Amino acid sequence: MRSSWRTVAAALALVVLVFAVYWPGRAGGFIFDDQQNLQRNAALLAVDGFDTGKLVSATFSSPENSTVGRPLAMFTFALNHATTGPDPVPMKLTNIALHAVNALLVAGLVLRLLALPAFAGVDATRRRWAALFVATAWALHPLHATAVLYLVQRMEVLAHTCVFAGLLLYVVGRARQVSGRAGGMALALIGLVGGTAVGVLSKESAALLPLYALCLELCVLGFRGRAGVSRPAVFAWSAVVAIGAGVALFWLLPRVMPVYVARDFTLVERLLTESRVVWQYLQWSVLPTPSSLGLFHDDIAISHGLFSPVTTVLAVAGLLALAALAWWLRTRRPLAALGIAWFLAAHVLTGTIIPLELAYEHRNYFAALGVCLVFADLLFLLPSEEARRRGGVAIAVVLLVTFGGVTALRAYEWRDPVDYTLREAAKRPASPRAQFEAARTLVRLTRYDPRSPLLPTAWAALERARAVPGSGVLPHQSAITLAALTGAPEPAAWWDEMNQRLRTQPMDSNNLTAVVALGDCAADGLCQFPPARMAALYEAALARTPNPMVLASAGKYALHVRNDPALALRLWTEAVVRAPKDAQLRYNRARLLLEMGDRAGARAERDTLAHAAPLANRPLVDDLDARLQDASPR
Repeated sequence: MRSSWRTVAAALALVVLVFAVYWPGRAGGFIFDDQQNLQRNAALLAVDGFDTGKLVSATFSSPENSTVGRPLAMFTFALNHATTGPDPVPMKLTNIALHAVNALLVAGLVLRLLALPAFAGVDATRRRWAALFVATAWALHPLHATAVLYLVQRMEVLAHTCVFAGLLLYVVGRARQVSGRAGGMALALIGLVGGTAVGVLSKESAALLPLYALCLELCVLGFRGRAGVSRPAVFAWSAVVAIGAGVALFWLLPRVMPVYVARDFTLVERLLTESRVVWQYLQWSVLPTPSSLGLFHDDIAISHGLFSPVTTVLAVAGLLALAALAWWLRTRRPLAALGIAWFLAAHVLTGTIIPLELAYEHRNYFAALGVCLVFADLLFLLPSEEARRRGGVAIAVVLLVTFGGVTALRAYEWRDPVDYTLREAAKRPASPRAQFEAARTLVRLTRYDPRSPLLPTAWAALERARAVPGSGVLPHQSAITLAALTGAPEPAAWWDEMNQRLRTQPMDSNNLTAVVALGDCAADGLCQFPPARMAALYEAALARTPNPMVLASAGKYALHVRNDPALALRLWTEAVVRAPKDAQLRYNRARLLLEMGDRAGARAERDTLAHAAPLANRPLVDDLDARLQDASPR
């Protein structure tokens, strides 16, 4: 009974500690991608109660470019809206609560892990303290501040709730198998398959769960059953790895290679650069400091070859050595081997061929657990003498205090989005994104009032953002819009430089956002841009690759500013051809067809939307049905 109460007390203490450390960041508001996914998500904003139709639409409304749309995470945001509206504070508290739940799952996972036969030589007390240390260190790790307080990264946190629960079930099931008890295989499979299947509904990073389980087998479990090593198990895992890797490459490569057109690095350059990025992650995991951590890390130099920069070849060799060390340690120090293996495995998805941006801290949400396992092995399991054990405990306490302190400082920085973006810009002067976010924040604070005392500061910030090497055209768009809305002289040089950059830079998400924003400002009647300037803008933006979003923006401008429905229809038709799965494009085209009297064409687009994704597209289909009904002959 006393043991049970101690377990409950430790769990409650861990939860309270997590909330205490993250509490200052609860009022941080929305930032960066929160705006696209949450603030401007019409389906989510429509949720004002427990209306089933609205909840379903919001659940499938993720703007993220993912295969399954991340409906589980979006459903939780919809529940937040249904209960507390668009207030970001309850959303952040939900994120913190999910992180606390994950900390408890990590504690249970490590406790079960250390109860396996591989650790039978370690006394129970040290195993319990090691598990408590790992859970606490992981929960307080400063790298997780972005995952927890950056609202949209609930997708990452919730996906790993499924990963940790799945691994826990897998360890429990395999332990039953090893001891000869019934039901072990079923539990292991439920954890493996169920955790992966449910987890990817929040984010694709949960697809790595089978790889983590394989690392468990290689480093700790050894594919053992009751009667020793199970050859069928070895064969099954080998088949799973071979088939899974083959299917992944066959499915991924045709889809990811075209995306590199919108990046300023090639596939080879990304692989080489990520070798350095992973070592940067490891440094942040072991020695996290407030000055080195932040939301944006887009100032990392791209590796153009093994010796450009020379640290690239050292990073590649180091990763190979780290993998070899994990293999060598697996029979000597299985916990440390597993920690290294999990750290490396956690970056297989985001650190290899998929053309994501190069570095984000939240990608270490699972990887940090691997680092904590290595710490636990060195500080709690390895020392054999009492004096060394006390030294290990002392170092562990210092680590926990350091982690908690740095995380509390980061949470305090997150408390105010304006202050946070300005701090990020001061911290990372070479980051195009940090500089632009600071400039955009100052622009918004002016409220586009020509008399605002902040206007000179905003113009200076835009100039700094424009001058950062590698910056796109977002500073130009903001400056041109600011001039148009405040009556300032038109910055002609900014137009020319923007068009030149659009002709030479990839049409990435930032440049695309800039072009669409200028078109929207004009089409919505807020900005009076010279028609020749807008024509040159679209010509430059479409010069390299006819992007469907640029075509759609040009179509909107043609319809609302040039009053040319025929041109708008041609542009939107080409956009639909290039992005046939984009529901909004089809909806816009259907409405235009209806306005032009083509009910049959509008009906065809309506039917396509209804069959493509009946749940996600329901609001659009219902709206078209109503418009078709109103337009029907009477």
